[in-house]
Amino acid sequence: MKNFALFASTVFRPTPGQVYTELGGELAILNTKSGIYFGLDPVGGRVWSLILEFRTAQEIREVLLQEYDVDCKQLETDLLTLFSDLLNKGLIEIAPPDAKERAMAAARSESQGA
Repeated sequence: MKNFALFASTVFRPTPGQVYTELGGELAILNTKSGIYFGLDPVGGRVWSLILEFRTAQEIREVLLQEYDVDCKQLETDLLTLFSDLLNKGLIEIAPPDAKERAMAAARSESQGA
């Protein structure tokens, strides 16, 4: 990934089976396939939380620009690096267009069954 504009409308999601938790302000992610833990600093953890909300890369960028004092171009470069790293480690994947709707429907179904 080299040009942020090419991925602005992309939505990522965790690959199936990822286990994650906050530990001391950082996020620990267990890749259940490899058994390897990965750590994200607080900003990376914030990006992960936005990925969980099925936000586009552009929406993630906009949220972070509002929350942090950071240059837009630097943020785009950092996001591309993070997304590439998470993709290469098998922690995230590109979500299909209806992923958010399917996740919401599954959550509704679980809450009705409980």
